[in-house]
Amino acid sequence: MKKVWLIALLLALPLFSEGQTLLHIPAEKLNHPLLFGSRIVEANRSWGKVFAPGQRNLIPAQMEFRRDSAGNAVLFPPGISPGRENRRELSGRFRHIHPVHFPLVEVLPDGTWVIDVTEYFSRYPKQVSAIPPKMLEKEVLVEGSILSVQETPDYVQVTGRYRYASGLEVTAASYLLYLPEVPMPEKEPLEGYNKVEYPGPEGRRVGHSQRWDLSRRPTIDFYVDKAFPADWYPYIKEGLEDWNKAFEEAGLGQVIAVHPEPVDDPSFDRYSPLVNMVRYMDVEEANAKGDVLCDPRSGEILQADILWWKNVTDLITGWRYVQTGAADPAARAKEYSMEILGPMIRHSVSHEMGHALGLNHNMGASWSYPTRKLHSPSFTQEYGTSASVMDYARYNHLATAADVKAGVNLLPPRIGPYDRYAIACGYGQDKPEAGKYCYYAPFYTAAISPDPSAQAETLGNNLLASSKAGIRNCCALLELDGLNEDRLGLISKQYYSYLWLALSNLGGSVHGKPVRWEEQKKTLIFVAGALDGAPLQLKDPVREKRILEELEGNFLPKRVEENMGPKGLDRYLKQVAKLKKKYNFSTK
Repeated sequence: MKKVWLIALLLALPLFSEGQTLLHIPAEKLNHPLLFGSRIVEANRSWGKVFAPGQRNLIPAQMEFRRDSAGNAVLFPPGISPGRENRRELSGRFRHIHPVHFPLVEVLPDGTWVIDVTEYFSRYPKQVSAIPPKMLEKEVLVEGSILSVQETPDYVQVTGRYRYASGLEVTAASYLLYLPEVPMPEKEPLEGYNKVEYPGPEGRRVGHSQRWDLSRRPTIDFYVDKAFPADWYPYIKEGLEDWNKAFEEAGLGQVIAVHPEPVDDPSFDRYSPLVNMVRYMDVEEANAKGDVLCDPRSGEILQADILWWKNVTDLITGWRYVQTGAADPAARAKEYSMEILGPMIRHSVSHEMGHALGLNHNMGASWSYPTRKLHSPSFTQEYGTSASVMDYARYNHLATAADVKAGVNLLPPRIGPYDRYAIACGYGQDKPEAGKYCYYAPFYTAAISPDPSAQAETLGNNLLASSKAGIRNCCALLELDGLNEDRLGLISKQYYSYLWLALSNLGGSVHGKPVRWEEQKKTLIFVAGALDGAPLQLKDPVREKRILEELEGNFLPKRVEENMGPKGLDRYLKQVAKLKKKYNFSTK
């Protein structure tokens, strides 16, 4: 690795000729596919989850260098020939992607092109913007300058500084990353993996499963941002390397290696398009993200980042308090020690590492476990709360105080049975047989999931039992002393969240099998009773109204009719009317 950095350092010499910035494109890289993208290096202003140093925004464009009839060097999208780059063809097939023309200064004896990029990179390249496009539309460029150029065998990177009339100042690194000579061999689309899509020869979009090619790089190196607190490093490292268990079971050995960010090594470039990092985003936002850079021809992951925004710990400690505080006195502490916080950081990082390996969410992983098993010390110590870290199952809110005393584990798994199965499917030589804990359900974007098994924050294979346990915990927390306004707000939000999650039973189906009417009726009775009996401190008229409106709105009754037929809808509406009368609810 250090040899590569040294080569990059030696070649990172911008060529200036009478104010020009010149790049060299080797002969073998002409007509060769590359990715054209951009990353924010510095900014004097951030914008929540979408704009901060270290981030990319637009998907990099697949391009290649060719020569046009005027003799200029042109970056063309694939499938478009010089002279045929009309706007209609490009906008229809390649959306925002368009050719980029550079003056060709000379062709060296070995066939290398020397191109002038001064004018183009003195303006920020909008088509691969790392600044959110909606934000950039409102900005007027006042001044732009090229700070440096890196030329390596694998990529070219131009770093520029841009100042706008609004006062925004941004430093961005724009890169041309050469794609492998031979694309990674394709696998059939894999369940549970993210897909990369790109324009095909006839304009259609083709999806490939995202994966690393371990034949090219048997080890994936990750570097942990030096901005993280030192006592976090062991937990971050553990969360990343937990996945080695799955790779080892698939016969691939130790694949992931984790290192602290080099502090005194000038050859290390944290903004290289080929350096993998866990990045600390110093922005007031509670979010984390696994972000990958892929070869669109095959889905091969070329580089990945895990982005960790400043306030993620507020989010995970809030979940831990409201989901387990009733059963676990340690979860009620005002400040969490590293003994408690560390494993929570590990789990969050491990989840994002799953995305960095190509995995999608498995919102059904917790459904793999029978509800009763989450009260078992031996089972939860071995398996955690869910069969996958790629679920949103989080902490064991089913557990009681007696369960905690008996040794029930409150935390999600390190790497669950489904995770090991998914890695074996995506990276192993042979597809294994799915075990009993390898249930999969996708993430649904509908406000109310049509599948009760595919949801965030539910545990076990009984949705109603999960929501009832959550409501029990919320009410128990109210009886404790020392509740401040923030924690009261957390409890109230969580109370209504459990009711909202329960609505998935209404007209829902699990893998195509409709929820029994008896269960739907119990759900209606539970939701109505919990709304009517909500403790005064937790009352939220806005959330209450929204839930009530859903009961007779367009979505739930329509779904009930689709799954249960006209008679089922009639039965549903009669039960809603009965509950409205009993509790004097107005759903309109």
